Amino acid sequence: MRIYRIDHVAQVVPDLDAQVSLLSTVFGFRAVSRWDNQAVGTRGVRMEIPGSWGHAWLVLSPTDEKSPLRTWLDEHGGRPGLHHVGAEVPDLDAAIVELEERGLTLTDGVPGKWAEASLSPPEHGPGVLWRLRGPGTLAMCGDDSPSPVEASAVDGPTLGVVALDHICQAFLDRDELARWYADLAGFVQVWRTPDDEHPDMADLVLNVPGSSICWEVIMPRGEDSFIEKFYARNGAAAHHVTFQVSDWDAAKAACEHHGLNTFDDEEGVTDGAAWKHTFVHPKQTGGVLVQLFWEERPGVWVRSDKIAPAAS
Repeated sequence: MRIYRIDHVAQVVPDLDAQVSLLSTVFGFRAVSRWDNQAVGTRGVRMEIPGSWGHAWLVLSPTDEKSPLRTWLDEHGGRPGLHHVGAEVPDLDAAIVELEERGLTLTDGVPGKWAEASLSPPEHGPGVLWRLRGPGTLAMCGDDSPSPVEASAVDGPTLGVVALDHICQAFLDRDELARWYADLAGFVQVWRTPDDEHPDMADLVLNVPGSSICWEVIMPRGEDSFIEKFYARNGAAAHHVTFQVSDWDAAKAACEHHGLNTFDDEEGVTDGAAWKHTFVHPKQTGGVLVQLFWEERPGVWVRSDKIAPAAS
């Protein structure tokens, strides 16, 4: 199955306007369209991510108590969170046939328009939801007739986001999931930590063909891994989303200005160039664990030369 490109990341929240305001004033995202589709029970806003041409962030909310999104929120204890990743494939019908042949169950969709499924190995239970559509209309979230949104000025500092860098998924065996994605959709492994680099985890990063967004897989190591605890609660779900910022000090100052508490700060120097990263808790971002990073020179934070020939 080929993926032309990743179109968007979608989150579900109970309060649409509050989340759009947060993403505008803090993250610097720009709302470009919105819709209120009572027939499918979905309200939403499509937002541009600075520096990420062709990639959007969708904020979704239920229109009433009968909405499938209300059911989703109820199943998650009323907590907001990342709902799915939207992508374009060259042939939707062929993609559906392949998914079914691999034992993947479609969980939602509109015939001829889009289909939703977890693209993780089915024997491990649900993972990250993907919504796939063929070339043509962007609509796959009830946004069949969106209304444009006029740009509004942002008052105050933002994080200075310049790109959506990657989505991270938790899994018990990083190599197994990497082989699965490579066989399913041609994901290419470009970076991995040595098995013993961290006491509680090991990770790797995959390039997604047709997209500048990468896919990270983290797995637990040791007796008390935070990933094992996360997996026990959530299964093979998305763990965090990572954005690049243009100015580290300005981003940290914006976090302080908006009352965002960062944690697990780390910094280093690779080949003479500095890099830094930190995290913002899901309670302060609308249900998504956010990682922010800055690098003095492109490619020093995540480097393809970290893969040994035998592991490539």
